[in-house]
Amino acid sequence: MLAHDGAPQRQATPMVRTPLKTPRSENRSPAGRRRTEAVREMKTCFVSCQYPPLSRTLRRYKFARYLADGGLQVEVVAHGNISRALGTFSQDPSMVAPAADLPVHRPRAMPWHLLGELLYRTGLAPCPYVNWYAPAVRVACRVAASRRAAVVGVYPPLVNLLVAYRTAQRTGARLVLDFRDEYRGLSRGLQFPWARYWERRLVTAADLVSAATEPVAVSLRDRYGLPAERLHLTPNGYWEDVPAAASYRTRETVHVVYAGALSPVQGIDLLCAAMRRLQSEQPEVARRLRVTVYGPENLYLRRRLRPLLDGAGMRFGGFLNAAQVSPVLLDADVCYVSLASDQHAYAVPGKLYECIAHARPILAVLPPGTARSIIEDHGFGLVANCGSVEMLTGQLLAMLDPERRQGCFERLLASREAYAARPQFLSLARRLRELE
Repeated sequence: MLAHDGAPQRQATPMVRTPLKTPRSENRSPAGRRRTEAVREMKTCFVSCQYPPLSRTLRRYKFARYLADGGLQVEVVAHGNISRALGTFSQDPSMVAPAADLPVHRPRAMPWHLLGELLYRTGLAPCPYVNWYAPAVRVACRVAASRRAAVVGVYPPLVNLLVAYRTAQRTGARLVLDFRDEYRGLSRGLQFPWARYWERRLVTAADLVSAATEPVAVSLRDRYGLPAERLHLTPNGYWEDVPAAASYRTRETVHVVYAGALSPVQGIDLLCAAMRRLQSEQPEVARRLRVTVYGPENLYLRRRLRPLLDGAGMRFGGFLNAAQVSPVLLDADVCYVSLASDQHAYAVPGKLYECIAHARPILAVLPPGTARSIIEDHGFGLVANCGSVEMLTGQLLAMLDPERRQGCFERLLASREAYAARPQFLSLARRLRELE
């Protein structure tokens, strides 16, 4: 397995953290401050069309913030009028103030509402947001205007990588591409030719390629023969310091909480099926479980998921702003994490790290892979196989045991610091500085 520097490491071992030798906050002497000021001369254009105050974009802000904390002069290029026609994004007022500490440029695109999604799904465009490409490139070229600058594009969506690529071509800036998700490997049908073409062109042009998971890093290395010096593993983690409770209370009624995106990928319908089965076969036991699902009120919820929730006696709690997530998770007895199929075996859901940060016992439905190993190898919770209602029902019953939950809590509390995101992104910032 690839370590952060390309060396082998065991998959089940907690992520190794390598702090910066001279982070900005530790340079107390005048000489240290002068060195930091020199380093900060490297202007870094961070391209992310999805950015606060849009909901579910805290991780993008933290990514940019940690790069700045690592000694880079970061300016963000974000979408100025992103379409919300599908209900995917909404405003999150709680994220306005935290994100105001970095310069943000918001070029606007020609509005086309659902047209971008239509072009994307019919294979006529490689990304729903390509209408933002030209205005974003113009602004990014002004930010990363010299060869001493760097431009960072974060996938998804693809347009971020395209903007970064074109900006580097025009200005000579260092090109850094970050894959938070698999691109070509998940592309199907009409999108696969686009993915095959663009991934090769982008990756071979990049000065540095960063990947969130080892399977994604290995696939990019093997497809394009990337040498170790051009590839960096930058795992996700939990993004905020969460004061986990010093003790774990046990209650007769166990509250299971899911808070996150709502789509077929998450597989919440399997939890609904397990709850329906319990209500039918063991109604007295089912009454000891209370399940609440939080997420955006989108088309998938209205047409597919809401009837399943109602039929399973589960509650929909609505959308949570970023500031509301921690109190809800800390009030939960068990946190639920799931992926719908083995197709996503490479992924480590961000919600898993949030559960670890809050030291909540985890009930999960996951394929074999890194995410499942984190939970099972360290005793953080219980995992069922994708698609197995029977196994998930059994794990729900097992989570009613207070001693089991207490043990999960204690192990999570002891290990949570190993899963913080900040050291990972400070390490990436160091690699960027070495490009100068």
